[in-house]
Amino acid sequence: MISMKKYDVVIIGAGPAGSYAAYMLAKSKINVLVIDKYSFPRYKPCAGGLTAKAFNSFDFPISKEVKYSTNSIVTSYKNQIFHNISGNKTLVKMIERKEFDDFLIKKAVDSGATFLDGMKVTEITWENAEFSIKTDSEFFRCNYLIGADGTNGIVNRTFNIVERDLYGFAVEINCPVSRDNIGKFNMTFDFGTVPNGYLWIFPKDEYVCVGAYTTNRKMKNIQKYLLDYIEKLGLVPESEKLKGHIIPYYGINYKQPDFPCVLVGDAAGFGEYWTGEGIYYAVKSGTIAAEVISSSIKSGIFDRQALQRRYQREIIRGLKLAYYIGKFFYGNLPLSFNLVMSYLPVGIMYESASRGLTFDQSFSKIHVALSSLILNKSHISNNKYHR
Repeated sequence: MISMKKYDVVIIGAGPAGSYAAYMLAKSKINVLVIDKYSFPRYKPCAGGLTAKAFNSFDFPISKEVKYSTNSIVTSYKNQIFHNISGNKTLVKMIERKEFDDFLIKKAVDSGATFLDGMKVTEITWENAEFSIKTDSEFFRCNYLIGADGTNGIVNRTFNIVERDLYGFAVEINCPVSRDNIGKFNMTFDFGTVPNGYLWIFPKDEYVCVGAYTTNRKMKNIQKYLLDYIEKLGLVPESEKLKGHIIPYYGINYKQPDFPCVLVGDAAGFGEYWTGEGIYYAVKSGTIAAEVISSSIKSGIFDRQALQRRYQREIIRGLKLAYYIGKFFYGNLPLSFNLVMSYLPVGIMYESASRGLTFDQSFSKIHVALSSLILNKSHISNNKYHR
């Protein structure tokens, strides 16, 4: 006999967006199922940097998952012109995605969610006000569906909610470093070497994650930039195989359909063009989806407009700003690098990042300060960072 269990909500994908949405729903006593095609814990290509705003998005402690914290960032142009931006507040915390994602889905399960891993969804239909979900071994039904299954997920491919036409690409590899030498490596972003992107160094516990990111999805030789960089650093990769992943930006055009299928995280295209940040937007969109669906279940009516308003106000507005500023930045190097690294913008960006402000909140502060300078109505003093 074929199983056809009914849930209030089914979530496809157990990354940060799906797992945190499941946690929020389960905490509200909603019957939720999470399905992921991989068996957990599983490897996930990701630099693993949590900005202050991402770290502050969780309503439970995650400090035990942190491998490394830093209050300073090194930026450079073509690996030659260096700026050391530092202060007394934490800017970024590093996590290992394999362990972190496993931690998040366990929090969801502990709160009451059901999790089925190693199960692939093969078909989804929407009929008579409910979804039918077929996997390689079982069938499920639900009233609400959340697609948290990444940039090529079956949910968006089935319902064509947002066109996947804007995205970049990143490659990375881990390089072992002894505990005695890990302190020699700073969190680093090198601009100008990789066209329309950057090289990065993210220190972890006993290794550094070194990667290359480009907004040009057609670039063929991004691997060469990364390998040349690793050689210059004098590092030896743990393997010869580079890991690659898509950085989506198409969420700036997200429009929620009338029926109760919501995309979150990378599936929705919520990645930041300029920096490539994604975890904050994953958790934020998972939170919004869970809260709107919880309210909709109570009222009996899916509030599509409420979800679209919140996505627009809390996510898309900032992503659009990052997209256009990123276009200007990468298209006008090195002028744009020198502009951003000037005393005023970096000082404000440091304070904004360490306080967990969003991209649009940070830009608003920079815009006001620059306008004041131009009008000779203010001057800078007592900045709490140095280069």
